[in-house]
Formats: sequence, structure tokens, C-alpha cells
Amino acid sequence: MRRFPLAFLLVGVMGLLAAGGAVLGAFEAPTGTALEVHNGAGETLQASRVIGTYTTSQLSGTVISFNFVAPDHVTEEAISPKGKVEGRRDLTGPAASNLLGPVRQLLGIHKFSANGSYYAADQSASVLVPAYERSAVTGTYDTRVEIQGGYVVAIYLDINVDLTSHGARQHVAETVRYRLSRVDGWTRAK
Repeated sequence: MRRFPLAFLLVGVMGLLAAGGAVLGAFEAPTGTALEVHNGAGETLQASRVIGTYTTSQLSGTVISFNFVAPDHVTEEAISPKGKVEGRRDLTGPAASNLLGPVRQLLGIHKFSANGSYYAADQSASVLVPAYERSAVTGTYDTRVEIQGGYVVAIYLDINVDLTSHGARQHVAETVRYRLSRVDGWTRAK
């Protein structure tokens, strides 16, 4: 009776799959700078307390200051360009956790380059929409990230997009400035 060398065949197939996975991993793995940004983002997301501010071009100079306490509580205060408090609110649950969304979104970017004291990622704006809508979007989505003390402590987003829908073209430009002054024991020098 002749025996088929099944064990050797299985070991050979497993070896080929492992080699293929290693090659694919080498091409798909984030770069060293992306790992540094991802590690900083992870540390910031795991912090028990995050204090900072954000602005967006949609809010016309209004500054939102916030105090996030893990796992899901945030106090926000909106301050007008003239320094007047326009409103305050307390959020809990997912609405509070969404405040860290800009940090969380960094985990989806796999290519950063060191640019002075910042890490930069310049992408096509089409990454902001589902795959089936990408052909209607042109423009750029630029991200700048600052890391200090092992934490992501600033994110600057510049979005410059043209959308085409049913023959009509719409231009959208937005800037977001997200700056942290305290993350757990780290505090920004004045």
C-alpha cells in the first residue's frame, strides 16, 4: 500500500501561505512614521483625561474648549471671536466619545511623512466618501499631526473638495484645528 505524503504537502502549503502573508504584510504595513502616529493616537485615545480646543472654518472663529474624562464624559464651552461664552454643554456616551474622532481617524491613514516637528499625510479627498461615490469627488484631504510626550497633541486638517452630482459642481473647503493642552500627565508648555 502506497502512502500519500499528506503531512508534507500540508506543511508545504502552510509555508507558501506564510510567505505570501509576509510579502503582503510588507507591502500593506504602515511605514515607521505611520506607526509613530498610530502609537501616539492610541496613547491619546487611552488617556483618562484630555483637555483642548478645536476650531473649524464652519464656526466662523468660534473656539470650542473641551474637557474629556474617560470613558465617555465631556464638557464643552463655545467662545465667540470676541471672547464671549456662547454656550456650554455636558455630553455623555457616544456623543462624548466622538470628540476624540479626529484622533481615531488617524488610525485609518497608513502613510505619513516627517515634516519638521509634524507628520503629514496628503490624500485624495475621495477617501472621505464611500467607494461608489469616489468618482464624483476630486480634491485633497491634508492632515498634519503633532506628537509630544508620546501623545498626539495637535491635528490640523485642510479639506479642499469639488463634488459633482447630476452635472452640478459644488466646492467645499474646510479647515479644522484640533489642539490639546493636556493629555493625562502631559501638559503643553505655554
